[in-house]
Amino acid sequence: MRRRFMAALAAVALGVGLLAAGAASPASAASSSSSVAKYVALGDSIGAGQGGGAPLDACARTGGGYAAQLDQAPKFNLLRNGACSGATIAGVQAQLPQLNRGTTVVTLTVGANDLGLDQIYAACSAAAAGGPTAPCAAAITAALGAAPGLPAPLGSLIGDIAQRAPNATVVVTGYPHLLTPLPFGQGVDDLAALVQAVNSATDALNAAIQAAVASAGAQGVNVAYVDVVGAFAGHGVQLVPGVPSDPWFGTDPVNDPAGFLHPTYAGYTAYTQVILMSLGR
Repeated sequence: MRRRFMAALAAVALGVGLLAAGAASPASAASSSSSVAKYVALGDSIGAGQGGGAPLDACARTGGGYAAQLDQAPKFNLLRNGACSGATIAGVQAQLPQLNRGTTVVTLTVGANDLGLDQIYAACSAAAAGGPTAPCAAAITAALGAAPGLPAPLGSLIGDIAQRAPNATVVVTGYPHLLTPLPFGQGVDDLAALVQAVNSATDALNAAIQAAVASAGAQGVNVAYVDVVGAFAGHGVQLVPGVPSDPWFGTDPVNDPAGFLHPTYAGYTAYTQVILMSLGR
């Protein structure tokens, strides 16, 4: 199993390197701290806040997602949250009517569904529990193959957002690592390789998002990429039984199926903090 996962990891790492090599530094997201942000949230389940509390609607929006938490920040006014669970890059186009010239801040989290991150989580969770490893490796390989195709449509979407909301700062977030890294050479090498491969697939997605942001920024869009990997460090799901952990992800598919493998309220608080920092607030 280790050889399979290490081979998949090597392929993902190569893809991450190629994507990152073409990504320039994102544009500044400077925002006046004295003005009230007229804010609209767009994106997928993370933008909707799924896992941050009880779902409020069919899109799995919650009162604990980062959009709702930003609404509680000083001088922040959430006008609309158009994000919806399951949304792809193409699907966010249907959310753009939420924007107008009065919008001054837009957040966007999207790309995981385009890359099949949920399939990776499902297949690799089964592998971690002793199931077959081939579906996990195949899902990672498929994600790697799809990642280079993300920057173009995502960059176009960011441009469309800027056209709808020309006075807005657009903050595009990445995704956190789901799993806590494990050390090699301590009897858990197979699990360590699995964790590294899954997290590296997320890195490939984040590199594609960052490349799209850099492209849009080069076209004059006021846009910034926000990395949340560091904010979640030490709070991923721990795969070694009996090892203490403090995951910022839902881990109970029976009692909390909507929040399973999505950030908790604490995880969305981390998102909120890094977004506010990016805006200079």
